[in-house]
Amino acid sequence: MRLREDWLKVLPGQDVVVHLAAETGTGQSMYEIDRYVDVNVRGTSLFLDLIGNKVQGCGSVKRVVVASSRSIYGEGKYKGANGPVYPGARIDADLQEGIFECRDPATGDLVEPLATDEESRIHPSSIYGITKQVQEQLVLVGAAAIGIQGIALRYQNVYGPGQSLKNPYTGILSIFSTLLLQGKDVNIFEDGKETRDFVFIDDVVAATVSAIDADVSGQAFNVGTGEATDVITVASALKDAYGKGGEIRISGNYRIGDIRHNFADLSRAEAAIGYRPRVTFAEGVKRFAAWVLTQQIEDSGYQRSVDEMRAKGLLK
Repeated sequence: MRLREDWLKVLPGQDVVVHLAAETGTGQSMYEIDRYVDVNVRGTSLFLDLIGNKVQGCGSVKRVVVASSRSIYGEGKYKGANGPVYPGARIDADLQEGIFECRDPATGDLVEPLATDEESRIHPSSIYGITKQVQEQLVLVGAAAIGIQGIALRYQNVYGPGQSLKNPYTGILSIFSTLLLQGKDVNIFEDGKETRDFVFIDDVVAATVSAIDADVSGQAFNVGTGEATDVITVASALKDAYGKGGEIRISGNYRIGDIRHNFADLSRAEAAIGYRPRVTFAEGVKRFAAWVLTQQIEDSGYQRSVDEMRAKGLLK
């Protein structure tokens, strides 16, 4: 996406562009900063520049839907003593003591997560999250400036058939699946109670199609299930689905830049683009596992990614 000639092969004559391209490794982004910024940010700015200047037919594009990310929220919204709060990065002293929950920035008390809506504070905790925030802003502001429509979809943790089983940066379902089917142990970071909003690919596709057709512009929408699922549940569900694998172990390790909890408030997406998730996590895992069993299982490179993070001081 950084090569002008590649964009010029695909943009001319198009009415709508769904921009999904990005490097996606949260941990890796913390030590490959230049590459992540170059690919995610520069690639998007080049794309918009070609459209805005109507280079060789690129001016045909009238609408852009960009894949943003829940990572732009960082920790997201939590329930504080006096209303919603937005914790910053967890402190190393707590993590070393096995205190993994977030604290109220004002009182220091431990806090409980709330569904994060689109008006929540934007404060990414990784370089990847920063680049996704910039991608979103480039499209929303840039589209308005050049007179076309732009919309951003803040995808939660997407999974499903078709995702890479060889790339350790595409999500824990692929990582855990590969380990289990190879008979290896699954080592879960922290205490396994950290949660994410896991959304099945079919629901993401439906939301994206709705965003293409909806009569809205200049806005961002969460795309998830609205449900928080902890990581130990994910690992256990996959082991049950495959009926095999090593032990599921709680390692107590933690990564710098990881968040504790985040799940989406979908009210705006439902009202504006008619988005309602249809696939529960239980059903989605069954479909995903059935697909995985049709694939050739190879080394995912996960251990290499872990070794890299440890060497960089990002895995404790």
